[in-house]
Amino acid sequence: MRHLQLAELRGSWSSWLAVSLVFVVSNFALVLSALALLAGARAMRTGEMDVLDSTALVVMPAINFLFSGLVGAVVIGSATAMVLNARRGALARLALSGATPRQIAVTAMLQLTVVSLSCSAVGSVLALIALKPTLRFLAYERSEAGTLMPTSVPVYSPWPILVAVLFAVAVALVGGLRQVLASSRVAPVEALREHARDGQEIRMTLWRWIGVGFAGLAIAGGYASIPLYTSEPTKETISNLMLTSVMVLVVAAVPLALLAPLIVGPLTRAWSSLIPARSASWELARRTVSARATRLTRSVVPVMMTIGLLLGNLAIMGSLMSTLRRNGFDVNLSATGSASLLMLLGLPLMISLAGGVGSLIMMSRQRDAELALLGIVGATPRQRVTMPALEALIITVTALLMALIMVAAALGIIAIGMPLAGYSLALDLPLGIFSITLGFVLIVTVASTVLPTLRARQRAEPGVIARLVVE
Repeated sequence: MRHLQLAELRGSWSSWLAVSLVFVVSNFALVLSALALLAGARAMRTGEMDVLDSTALVVMPAINFLFSGLVGAVVIGSATAMVLNARRGALARLALSGATPRQIAVTAMLQLTVVSLSCSAVGSVLALIALKPTLRFLAYERSEAGTLMPTSVPVYSPWPILVAVLFAVAVALVGGLRQVLASSRVAPVEALREHARDGQEIRMTLWRWIGVGFAGLAIAGGYASIPLYTSEPTKETISNLMLTSVMVLVVAAVPLALLAPLIVGPLTRAWSSLIPARSASWELARRTVSARATRLTRSVVPVMMTIGLLLGNLAIMGSLMSTLRRNGFDVNLSATGSASLLMLLGLPLMISLAGGVGSLIMMSRQRDAELALLGIVGATPRQRVTMPALEALIITVTALLMALIMVAAALGIIAIGMPLAGYSLALDLPLGIFSITLGFVLIVTVASTVLPTLRARQRAEPGVIARLVVE
């Protein structure tokens, strides 16, 4: 069996390579957070800076470490499902050659481990390069009255790197475990049939409902904690509201990702049916994403998390600052600037964005075959470029609508907490910055969808279709 596992590992490298970016970024985020945490803890222990200042360099990386792990588990799970769907034919051949479901699961988990460890080398090197500039930027951002706060000394110790890498492997295994177990239990004939279609249908299993329940309890706990720090407001009340709101923003992505099989399809059909456009490209793109429900669901989830974290970040900070200004405060909240939010949400945002790019690239071969088939039946070259661009637009709009639920859950903390703390509420969303960031996400999504299909247009259509069938 060991020889079969090694052969399968060699045969699957191209599929894993398509989603390797999310593994690299996850390792980078976890290692950078661990190193920044160690540097802040050392500065606080040695007295190189004030305890209140160094605490921000300890708490923020620690929270970011946990957020990166949570986001990474969700995104890696989606990436793993795509790879396993692409390798469904190979897994079926393993089963037909006598491999048991347990052996197939072990083979897939071995691949996850190897991929995560391989990508950890790149991620760790990038984190080591970024550590000193990150600490310097954090110190500059927290400086007050033009005096720079001392930069904590970077600690290049192998132990936090090892811990972060092992945690990244654990995140990858936990994130991909459910998909691996589900794929290993599919009968070979059924696996081949699914491989010829859109891949394994995503079903609402008991574990998904349990995950939704736990995430719901965590969000409810965040709302229940509001009276604890608003009944007697202190200077920490605003910071506590901000941290709770950010926690709810991140956690709210989990039930949405788990409920995606129930939400994405109906939501996409509902809003897209309202568009009056009747061009052939639009109708084909809309019907294609509806027919490819599994592909749509797995593409929407990481894009939803990217938009939700971006929009939530802007809405939370904009609302907090507008509320303080309405109440006569002309202050700068400590530890809430761009660098703090970079450490708090920037790295999980990078993971979700990498997952979105990887998922769209992973689906490019299936999309190549669809466009080749349309070319055979008469689609023009322009339509074969327009269709994937419209599919990317549909993915982005659906992701935006779901991301608004994340933002609403996060802003609910502020909407309830600020009045309880005695402040007059002023919700605010910087529309200009939001439009720019949303446009950036749309450009990345369109590029990740369209550019991989251009190469296939240089080959004959029957050859493109035959390649997908063989794989």
